[in-house]
Amino acid sequence: MTVSFGHLLKGFRARAGLTQEGLAYRADLSTEAIRALEGSRRRHPRLTTIAQLTSALALSQAEAEQLSAAASRTPGKVSGVPQQLPPALVDFTGRTAELGELCSLLGKAGDSVGVVISAVGGMGGVGKTALAVEACHSVADHYPDGQLYLNLGGGSAPVGTAESLATLLRSLGVPPSGDRDDVQMAVGRYRTALAGRRVLVLLDDAASLEQVLPLIPGTAGSAVVITSRIPLTALPGVRHLGLEVLSEEEALRVLGEVVGHDRVRSDPEAAREVVRRCGLLPLAVRIAGGHPSSQNSGGLSVLARLLADDGGRFAVLSGPAAGVGVSIGLSVQALAESNRPGDSACAEAFAVLALFDGDRFPLRAAAKVLELSLDDAEKLLERLVDVQLLETPALYQYRMHDLVRDVGRQRAVATLAAQERKAIWRRELSCYSSMLWRSSELQSRYSPPEAATWSTGARDIADGDTAADWLTSELGNLARLIRTAVEGDRQDRLTAARMAWGMHRLALVRMHYAEARDLLLAVLGALDEPDNELDDRLLLGLAYMYASLDQYALAVGCLEAALPLARARGDDRQVLACLLDLAYALVQIGRSADAVGVGAEMMALLPGLTDQSLAPSANLVAGVVAGATGDLAGQRAAFDRVLSIRRAGGAGDGPPMQLVYMGFSLVESGQYERGLAMLTGVLDRARADGVEMLELSALDHLGRAWQQRGDLTRAREYFELALPIAIRSPRENREADLRRRLGTIDATLGRPDSARRHWVQAITLYDRVADPAADEIRDLL
Repeated sequence: MTVSFGHLLKGFRARAGLTQEGLAYRADLSTEAIRALEGSRRRHPRLTTIAQLTSALALSQAEAEQLSAAASRTPGKVSGVPQQLPPALVDFTGRTAELGELCSLLGKAGDSVGVVISAVGGMGGVGKTALAVEACHSVADHYPDGQLYLNLGGGSAPVGTAESLATLLRSLGVPPSGDRDDVQMAVGRYRTALAGRRVLVLLDDAASLEQVLPLIPGTAGSAVVITSRIPLTALPGVRHLGLEVLSEEEALRVLGEVVGHDRVRSDPEAAREVVRRCGLLPLAVRIAGGHPSSQNSGGLSVLARLLADDGGRFAVLSGPAAGVGVSIGLSVQALAESNRPGDSACAEAFAVLALFDGDRFPLRAAAKVLELSLDDAEKLLERLVDVQLLETPALYQYRMHDLVRDVGRQRAVATLAAQERKAIWRRELSCYSSMLWRSSELQSRYSPPEAATWSTGARDIADGDTAADWLTSELGNLARLIRTAVEGDRQDRLTAARMAWGMHRLALVRMHYAEARDLLLAVLGALDEPDNELDDRLLLGLAYMYASLDQYALAVGCLEAALPLARARGDDRQVLACLLDLAYALVQIGRSADAVGVGAEMMALLPGLTDQSLAPSANLVAGVVAGATGDLAGQRAAFDRVLSIRRAGGAGDGPPMQLVYMGFSLVESGQYERGLAMLTGVLDRARADGVEMLELSALDHLGRAWQQRGDLTRAREYFELALPIAIRSPRENREADLRRRLGTIDATLGRPDSARRHWVQAITLYDRVADPAADEIRDLL
């Protein structure tokens, strides 16, 4: 396939790593001459110009011949044929794969038995027209009978069929007929005029399938390229090419073409910040690069700061012809003015959906804030996907490009009162709170009476795993909402407290301890009502999270604060929960003697409770305390009671983490074989179920077990297996402890370099959270 001289020259220049200015200097030509050649404003340069370019680019003989052939005039080209393509962008870069695909398709028109049709789709500003124009210029010589261009005005004022046909007929030299409004006759005349000719038709910014169907040629040989913000899936024989935003490297090349590649190379961090703030949209990057601030000393850093201000971003991203906001806003305007049923509601919903924070939002949350059923919400969201105002990265998940969201938020501020926006946010908060407590109802033997009220909005969920899966995938949004609510009024803070408590309960199921710990800390620090009924529950939840992260001294402090609060409320079940966690934590920090009295009080309280859901945990702790004080018979009896209760309840040998605690307690009391077998069984189960945090705990405790038994080589193997999982989960704070243990083992095994490496990294990790263990390791070093 023949490609245009401009496209070929641009490719050779990019390969050589030259700017247009750099090539102009090497070839002894003006920069404007290079721009005109690459933009196809000059398509047939003189032989001396070709020779200068060949030398400057150090082309091979074959490449020089290719460039020369592209510069020659097409034999037999008749003057007066339409050549209406807009000028190609002089700074067009990137899109290599998409451009190659489109050029390849258009190059096959002569061999096709039908009309070649390609539809280029994507959101406003993504570069649909730029790509289409570049491709059409590249293959223009393949269409000696002309190239037609028609802007169909889809984003603002769609052009009618009769007017479009009249324009195209005039371009083809066909005189007007008597009845301009006879569309069918005009279609026939248009297709007759194209029959037997090879013409390239570029239909830009199509509004609908109905708008473009009459403009498709009727015979083979010609080709049509259509750009549109809507999918033209029903167009027969069309090849669809959907454009996403640029990659970061492509966006940097575009910026370099505008401001100069040397400027980008001299301040790469600022350049990256600029293209990120432009959302990697080609239109935004080009407009930003042309802003006056980018041309000054340190301009990219100044430009990056201007773009970082959300309020001022669109002040930068505007141009004399059209700004990014205008381009995106046209899609919204077209929806609002559409006669299609439901489109006006989509335009109104767009502003509401733009108020979502985070990088994505789920269908359920969208339905809640829009006050629609799930089915109706999905139809509305999918329509917004169709018109490129939303993206759907996964099933029932949606996201809005940063710049699209900015446009939507401007509309929201203009059309929705502050009170309405607050109500929308609270509906989103309520959605997540309902799911948290519905999960608790479905997956916990004990759910507080209030949960029935708090879970009202999620009563359609009937399966606990479904609720937990949804919440696990939404951890980022959950955390964001709770942290925002903490900064709100008393109503919001109380909701945040309930949700943080719910996060603790989710952690029991899915083992995301660090997120729950951080949120419980944030909530407890914000509550200013000392008699808040949730205080002891939150403290108990926080203590469990600390214990799950092996921070038992901190857990003891929380439990000692929670116990009197629970007693004051007369909640015996909560008192029991505090006692059992306190007894276990005391054992872990070496205060076994204190744990004996706490455990005795716990076991004395247990029989009087109607609710026996904590009986397995209480007996587990009783066994741990007994083992720590040398009462092996009491330990075995307590653990047997745990297994018996769980089997009777249909839970097999018990929940995995209870087995971890039991197994390690057996190891610590010298019953190695039984303890190791129990821990190995949990490891196998964790791997089979794909639960990494459980696998991490099992590996960690197995390593400790072998370390305690004296087999340091075996212990090291388990710690080494656990380390990559801990590194992948930094919020769980397990890496530092594993490195400390590995360093201790390596030092004992005569591996000082490895020991030092692990200890130094452990100190860094401990220092980040002000853990005093860092000083202990410094003493070792």
